[in-house]
Amino acid sequence: MQVNETPAYLSHKKRFKKDKQLLIKIEETIQLLKQEKIHFKKIICKKDKNRYSIRVANTSYRILATIYDNTADLICVCTHQKYDRYNKNC
Repeated sequence: MQVNETPAYLSHKKRFKKDKQLLIKIEETIQLLKQEKIHFKKIICKKDKNRYSIRVANTSYRILATIYDNTADLICVCTHQKYDRYNKNC
């Protein structure tokens, strides 16, 4: 699977630059996504019919992505609380 990191995603990810362990786990998750060896959950969203949630293993973080055909556009990496806010008015 091809993975595209959007500017919004990169901005969110930059906030974690001090937490090296979390960044490693995020990168491991993305590698598993590229290899199509990770399960992701479809989110019911009227604005984005192809929105999915990807759990970052052993953390309380989620990666939101738009997945279509064989491409994933990463939207953001956030805590579960922010994840709920992102999808509240979806």
